[in-house]
Order: sequence, then C-alpha cells, then structure tokens
Amino acid sequence: MRKLAIALLTTSMLAAPAAFAASNNYNKQQPAQGQQTQQMQKGQPQNQQNGQGRQNQQNAQSKQQNGQQQSAENTQPISPESMSRGNVKQVQQALDQQGFKAGRADGRWGRETASAVKQFQQSKQLQPTGRLDEQTVADLGLDSSKFPQPQNQ
Repeated sequence: MRKLAIALLTTSMLAAPAAFAASNNYNKQQPAQGQQTQQMQKGQPQNQQNGQGRQNQQNAQSKQQNGQQQSAENTQPISPESMSRGNVKQVQQALDQQGFKAGRADGRWGRETASAVKQFQQSKQLQPTGRLDEQTVADLGLDSSKFPQPQNQ
C-alpha cells in the first residue's frame, strides 16, 4: 500500500510541470476571459474588429477626399460667357447691395463686375480670382443651381 502511494505521488509530481506548461501555452493562445466575453457580447471576433477599424479609417479618408473634391468643384470658375444676362445682372445687383460697386446692373460682364467680385471674395476670405464660382455665388446669397455649372478643367 505504501509503495502504491509513493508511486502515485511520484507520477503526479512528474506530470504536474507538464500539465502546468500546457495550460500556460493555452492561456497565451486564448484571450483572457474578460476579453473573450467582450468580443462575444459585441458579436465580433478580434480579427473582425481590427478589420472594422481599418474600414472606418478608409471611410474617413474617403470622406476627406470627397470633401476636398467637393471643395475643388465649388471653386471651379463659371465662365461669364456661359451665363445669361439675367445671371450677370443678379450678380451685379447682389454685389451692389453688399457695397461692392459692380457698375451699372446691365447684365454685361466687364472689368467693374470682375473687380467687384474680386473685392467681395477678399472680404469673404475666398481665393480672390475675380471670377465667379459656386462658393462665391452662394456667399452672394444667390441660388447657385440657377447658374451654369462650372466646366471641368
């Protein structure tokens, strides 16, 4: 009986370090119980969360590029030749109402109108080109959808 007890004790002592090492490796491969529970509650494994983070970053970059593209579209010049006399007259009247002398509101685009547009743009911290664009039209309080669309350059 005594020999049997010694044999069992020896066997368990020899097996214990191997069992401990195996369980330690298992713990390194598996996330902690709290992390595992959080992932299960969210319904996403960790690798999907990382993928989602990358997707969110790509979406943010895409939105930024779209914003830059939209901003560039808003600053593309509208050719005076493509505007009707009514459009030009609206611009001239809006400039005069805001204190920028565009000359007589006759619906003809000339040096005085271009100069008034440039001064207006400077007052609004826009790029002072002296040429109309969607942003300038909107800042004048006019409906830019009633003006010709800028030509892509």
